[in-house]
Amino acid sequence: MELLQLAGMGWISRSLGVAARLGIADHLAEGPKSPARLAELTDADPDGVLYLLRVLGIVGVFHEREDGTFEQTDTSERMRDDHPQSMRYWCVLGGEMYYDVWRDLLTTVKTGKPASRSEYGESIYAYMDKDTDAGEVYDKAMADITRPAAAELARDFDFSRISKVIDVGGGTGHLLKGILAAHTDIHGTVAERADVAKRGAQLLDESGDKDLIRRLSFTEADFFEEVPSGADAYFLKNVLHNWSPDSSTRILKTVQRAMARTVEESEGLAAEPVLFVIEPLLGHDNASAIRSLFQMVVCEEGTRIRSEEDMRRQAEGAGLEVRSIRNLSTEHSVVECVLATRD
Repeated sequence: MELLQLAGMGWISRSLGVAARLGIADHLAEGPKSPARLAELTDADPDGVLYLLRVLGIVGVFHEREDGTFEQTDTSERMRDDHPQSMRYWCVLGGEMYYDVWRDLLTTVKTGKPASRSEYGESIYAYMDKDTDAGEVYDKAMADITRPAAAELARDFDFSRISKVIDVGGGTGHLLKGILAAHTDIHGTVAERADVAKRGAQLLDESGDKDLIRRLSFTEADFFEEVPSGADAYFLKNVLHNWSPDSSTRILKTVQRAMARTVEESEGLAAEPVLFVIEPLLGHDNASAIRSLFQMVVCEEGTRIRSEEDMRRQAEGAGLEVRSIRNLSTEHSVVECVLATRD
């Protein structure tokens, strides 16, 4: 790719975010449309829409036909809101909040400190607590990247002895929704920040899915302080990679205490609880390089992508023992942890 093209790739990200925000792929689901018609449907300027589509056409997102209308491509299909593997809100997040943070990359490279703090004056989580729209986009983006992992976990992992699951920091519940849909005898709880738990409960109620409403719940929790006990299995998906080693160990210790309370409260009658940490771990590939810089820019200061050895060391520091590490096709690793045995 030419240097001139590379220099403009940030414009592609922003354009993709705008197209996703406007729902253009949804409007093209029924067939090709002219830029003028799409402008009417999205309350936008016809020329703005035309050039937006042409820019995205360069990278294969949309296709301009000979009659001047535009149609979907295989790439833009996944920008539809109703696509089973939709990435619409991940595109919005990448073209909006994450894009805004990355524009101060120079600060991170020169100082090693997160650009998110220089952009917002606080962590992205504190910022999202104040900006409802940003928080909702983030929740939906996390759901986008969670669905494939949830489907693979539900299909390939043995849940036969598990009746209760707690997903710590589980957003609006898409990991548990995927697992509970496949295993109808399991109940689940998402332990989240107050605002996220409220949104998750509201979305669940609006779904009208009576069986899921019966088996899934949301509770307010601070994973640095305390999470509920009483589960056979705990999940931490895409949580630790946002936090430094010290903060990650604190989170793991909080879950470890909940697992220990579960054993005590059952008076030894319950099966040993298990924790599944689901994270992308270090590899010598392009994805790891991108994640490493992303963590420096967006996440807590000191956050770096973890190797398997890092993960084992942090688990040990939290009173946990790694029983196995398995890889998913989604580039995540599933680190299965149990309470460490005491000498």
